[in-house]
Amino acid sequence: MSTDLQPYLTAIEEELRRIVSAPTESVAPFYNMMAYHLGWLDQQFRPIEAYSGKRIRPLLCLLACEAAGGDWRWALPAAAALELVHNFSLVHDDIEDNSTTRRGRPTVWTVWGLPHGVNVGDGMLALARLAMARLCDCGTDTTIVLKAMLILDQTCVNLCQGQSLDIAYEGSLDVTEESYLQMIGGKTAALIAASTQLGALVAGVGDKTEHYRQFGWHLGLAFQMVDDILGIWGDPTTTGKPAADDIRSRKMTLPIIFALRAGDQGKELADLYSKKCLSDEDVSRAVALLERVGARQYVQGLAAQYEATALAALDAAAARQPAAEHLRNLAISLTARQK
Repeated sequence: MSTDLQPYLTAIEEELRRIVSAPTESVAPFYNMMAYHLGWLDQQFRPIEAYSGKRIRPLLCLLACEAAGGDWRWALPAAAALELVHNFSLVHDDIEDNSTTRRGRPTVWTVWGLPHGVNVGDGMLALARLAMARLCDCGTDTTIVLKAMLILDQTCVNLCQGQSLDIAYEGSLDVTEESYLQMIGGKTAALIAASTQLGALVAGVGDKTEHYRQFGWHLGLAFQMVDDILGIWGDPTTTGKPAADDIRSRKMTLPIIFALRAGDQGKELADLYSKKCLSDEDVSRAVALLERVGARQYVQGLAAQYEATALAALDAAAARQPAAEHLRNLAISLTARQK
């Protein structure tokens, strides 16, 4: 990531650390579990610098605020709230997906148990709302703060709806591309759209806020499609997840949905996905079938289309430099990423 973005990332990290801070010693373990997930502590709660993600959503929020003519520091409470919502969803996703690793480390629930895992996720969500309310302390008009909190709450509902569909679609062979888009619209695109929308809202650009939301929405769709590709073809040493993990979990990602329509090869894939448990050989066969029908190329092409639509929305916003160029470069890097 560009060194030009380091001041934003440093400010985001400082804001997050301020929020995820135990008010008393008795509840320190609760906050330390959050800090572990965020990459600041190890399992013994000793300080480390583990990989904690790219902080994409808060970064998009700050850059959108600046691109829309505001001071990016105004949007720090919103940026922190977005990152905490994202991580709340990850902690709960790990439980729902029975995932034992996240970013190359054991997940919260596997280290401290299911009850703590649920509670840590819930705590992050509550802290996110408190963080957003701090916009008032930064001088943001109360009408804008209320609107920002409504956007955040609706986004959380959309996230849960998308996750519900994702769970329901596992192993279901009749999922359409339209249903898939509805699912990722809630599960992924909603939060990225909220990130750019909230940044513009705090800047006070009025009618141009929708352009920023559209930029984030289409970028979010492209982002998830790339994630689908990495969930099958990603390098485990880079992604931190087992090879073809999405196939092993029988997830209905876009490469699978596309390939299931491919005649005899689609039927063969359907037979594999009908099994309750896939062997290593089954997974390898499924990957070979996907490659044979061009599923990877199809998804890459569709992701490129959504990326182009996102960049067109950014152009329509008449965003200010240099933040506009940072947003453009960030969008392109997200759709070309390897993890």
